[in-house]
Amino acid sequence: MGLRKIILWAVAVFFIIYGIWWITFFFILGNNISFVFTGMALAGGAEVEEENEFNTENANGMGVAGAILAKGGGLVDFLVFLLLLTMMFIIERWFYFFFARGKYNEVKLMKEVRENVQKDKFDEALEACEKQKGVIGRVIASGVARYKEVKGQFDAQLIKSEVQAALDEQNAMEGSLLERGLIAVATIASIATMAGLLGTVIGMIRAFSALSAKGRPDPNQLATGISEALINTAGGLTVAIISIIGYNYYLSKIDKFNFVTEESSAELISLISEKESKA
Repeated sequence: MGLRKIILWAVAVFFIIYGIWWITFFFILGNNISFVFTGMALAGGAEVEEENEFNTENANGMGVAGAILAKGGGLVDFLVFLLLLTMMFIIERWFYFFFARGKYNEVKLMKEVRENVQKDKFDEALEACEKQKGVIGRVIASGVARYKEVKGQFDAQLIKSEVQAALDEQNAMEGSLLERGLIAVATIASIATMAGLLGTVIGMIRAFSALSAKGRPDPNQLATGISEALINTAGGLTVAIISIIGYNYYLSKIDKFNFVTEESSAELISLISEKESKA
């Protein structure tokens, strides 16, 4: 089993355990408090008292922050889950795009390809594409390989069409690989916004329930409801903003890759046209 599969399995197991514990803690045990930030509060020196209240007298900054955020309720843990999920996709895409650039840029690659194709040294041109080890190298390699197959078998126009079709097919495949996971990031942004809004509504319901209680309203329950509403609002917006930034950043990277591959493909087609016209 490769390292990538081991990492994917480890991440999958983590999210499954996280989801099971969240369902157990929030729905089955009925704790309307964040277990993630409760752990953070306890690690920071805070103490849990009755009715999920915290004593932060001896707590450090992490403990105080955890005690505040823990009052956001169980939906905060769901927002943390979404944050971890979107960060996983964003980090995975960063590594993919890092290696997709290849070992050197398209200018150096096309210079080697042009020199070798002009001399009918197709194997050397393909070797240069393989050494580039990036998206551009794989796209250009598909065109060179197709040109090697059809050269001398058809007229110049049909050869150009065959090479262009090979380039387009490989470019489409590379584009789908570049976009993989981005739909999930965009979906997480929408879900986080809705989950934050749901937490806001639930918190306001608790606050108004405290106000509508007979007798004097309980200020602690009122404050808890308002805190829950605002914490969920902030959490949902935070996850959504991070997801949208990541989504738009990688869309711009994809546009750049598409532009470079199209320019390199056009250069290869131009080279083939020039070469076939002299044949």
